[in-house]
Amino acid sequence: MVEIELMSTDVIDSSSLKTYGGLVISDPIVGVADEKTFLTVYILTQGNKIKYTIQFNDCFNLESIKMSLNRGNLVDYKMSDRSLFIPDDPAKTFNMILAKEDPAAKKINILLGKDEPIVKDQFVSMKYGPELSPYNGEAGNMVAAGWVYAKTTDTITVGDGRVVDKDIEGKLLPKPIKRYEETYNVDPNVTVYNVNIVDYSNSSVSDFNSIPITKDYDYTTTDRQAVYLVFDKNYKQSETAKVTSIYFLTPHIKTDGKPVWDVPEKSDLLKNKGIDPISGKPFDQISATYPHIASYTRSTEPFEVVRNTCYYVGDNEVAMYLLNADMGTVDKSDDKLILFDAGWPNSGYQYWKNIEAVGYDPRKITDIMLTHGHFDHYGTALELIKMIENAGGKVILWGSGYDTFGIKEDAMGNKWDIKGSLPDFEEEIRSRTIPYEMDKFYDFGNIKMLVTYTPGHSVGATSFVFNIKNPDTDEFMSFCYQGGFGYPTFKDAGYLRLAFAEGLAYLEQKYGDVDYVMPQHTNQYPWVEIYQAVKAYNNDPKSAGKPKTFLEALNKGELINFAERRYQVATNKISDIKSRGDMNYTSIETDGPYKPGRENGLSQVKVKLLDGGIAFHGFNKYMNKNQEIPLLKDGIVIERDSWTEDPEGWYVQFFIKVFDDYKGYIPEPKDKSYKGGPIETVRSIQGAPEVLRTQRLNSKVEADEILATVKAGESYYVDLTKSSMIIVPDRIKDTFRKV
Repeated sequence: MVEIELMSTDVIDSSSLKTYGGLVISDPIVGVADEKTFLTVYILTQGNKIKYTIQFNDCFNLESIKMSLNRGNLVDYKMSDRSLFIPDDPAKTFNMILAKEDPAAKKINILLGKDEPIVKDQFVSMKYGPELSPYNGEAGNMVAAGWVYAKTTDTITVGDGRVVDKDIEGKLLPKPIKRYEETYNVDPNVTVYNVNIVDYSNSSVSDFNSIPITKDYDYTTTDRQAVYLVFDKNYKQSETAKVTSIYFLTPHIKTDGKPVWDVPEKSDLLKNKGIDPISGKPFDQISATYPHIASYTRSTEPFEVVRNTCYYVGDNEVAMYLLNADMGTVDKSDDKLILFDAGWPNSGYQYWKNIEAVGYDPRKITDIMLTHGHFDHYGTALELIKMIENAGGKVILWGSGYDTFGIKEDAMGNKWDIKGSLPDFEEEIRSRTIPYEMDKFYDFGNIKMLVTYTPGHSVGATSFVFNIKNPDTDEFMSFCYQGGFGYPTFKDAGYLRLAFAEGLAYLEQKYGDVDYVMPQHTNQYPWVEIYQAVKAYNNDPKSAGKPKTFLEALNKGELINFAERRYQVATNKISDIKSRGDMNYTSIETDGPYKPGRENGLSQVKVKLLDGGIAFHGFNKYMNKNQEIPLLKDGIVIERDSWTEDPEGWYVQFFIKVFDDYKGYIPEPKDKSYKGGPIETVRSIQGAPEVLRTQRLNSKVEADEILATVKAGESYYVDLTKSSMIIVPDRIKDTFRKV
């Protein structure tokens, strides 16, 4: 073992600096001797196990360096001869590239009130992902990670073991798909290290012949050989790059042996697929491992939505979209490549490979649009930003102002002190975020994008309407993305519960006639199933000569039906009976909170209708029926919350002004029993009108009967329940009584 003692006072000639990669195999130790402060750490690097001792006069600087030096971290650093380069920001002396103990998952655990480390499986493709630090204006050398599946005397094959050789109906594909698998050339002088992840102190220098191979690709293989690799060149020279350092991790990574699918877990398309030999359960009853622990379990194939314009590039759990915006100018450098949401932490390798697969370079992304401040939607944003900027590019990060910075004042001028949902520790995301301007269309040429607040799922969750030009017709089609489908279950969530329901109703009332639903998660609307069904249809020899596109299989006009599933979860007292017990749902109808002054309902209250109203049926769980595609002929059922199904029930809903004391928000109660905050007043609409609906009606005939008795702009008397539903009396025509 080599020991190097480095002094903070060393003078370094920057022209002689060289970047090294290394893997930390000890906890850094800070000590004091002879009135001097030292930091000591052991790193596998430069073909050796090296002990670094750094002397400092400033203890704060030592602590800042220490933050990057967790055991199992792959780091880089710069040296000149025997002198360690310490930049102006000492925290960047060692730059963390990969971490065996997952820092993202640790942050998640902190949010969940846990403190144990999470050891993860790490995957990074050669061209995309974290790299060594840039230097002298050039991107850093490439890094890769995955499981070892093959090697020759001068190559090594690494991937995530995801092989797809059949379509969802079980027919062989023309060519098997390996989701992430790459073969790299190995430098003859490669340095190899055996990293003992049980006892890092027993890690050692090794050789290429000693690297074990994962025995096969089957998901039931629970022993996998993990490896980190460092290359001699950056992504611009990937064709000629060679592996110069290999860190293989022993003992083998123990995976849980859960199956992986292109469709979401428990999908309707997994029924009748047999029994999993590991768990003994039917495939459609298995919950996959969460992506921030094992991202490979959720990989899925990207697909084109609108030709040359819109693509699905997420995984089979969280949706992400790539938008190719043609700004319509002569200078094509004005065009935008927009990534909508950034997915789970540690899943970036999937997203970047998906973007490449649909024909784009993720380093060319100009704008990242985040929907809200939860880690499964901003998880890879910083990784992508670093990758783009290392390559000399520029990218704008957009996000919800309310989720990023909190609510100090709502759109009506009411003062608040509400903390946003983006965690405190995500300061770099906060510092880079440009808040959206609400309720206006951003013009990106062939793509127009409107952002509107629909809080509830988070403090500042945002929903979107996209008008996208179809290059085949030159006409715009519309998509609505609902920005937060998870209902705040506990009644002390207060105003967020009411805001959640109001946001869904607002989208129904304002944008219910958009062409298509664009889901945020794959367990909300079956985009991934629709694509896989289309793929199976096109793979069937009987469909030869008449292929279909995804857009041809996607049904129009399902936004209201989509929204009703979760609206009923939030508002209907049946939620308290039929919801999953572990979610502890309680409905607004049962447990409130109720809008101030309506705790006992209202009789003979004056209202003014601000529109003519709309009528719609309750939730139909058989979504996207398409008789032309066999797997879609009965529609797709997503079991979660499907008990809200009620297609025979009908409702009439209005933009409405109620002449009572309610101001559009719930004040903070003195006893802090629930959260006060804005509901309708998040939008700058004069008078902050509400979206209210009737109680359940038995038929469309009854709904039409109510619509025939009212007119936009007129005033009426109605009765309201304590949860602000319009009471329907026995004589339906008396629901709205003329003032």
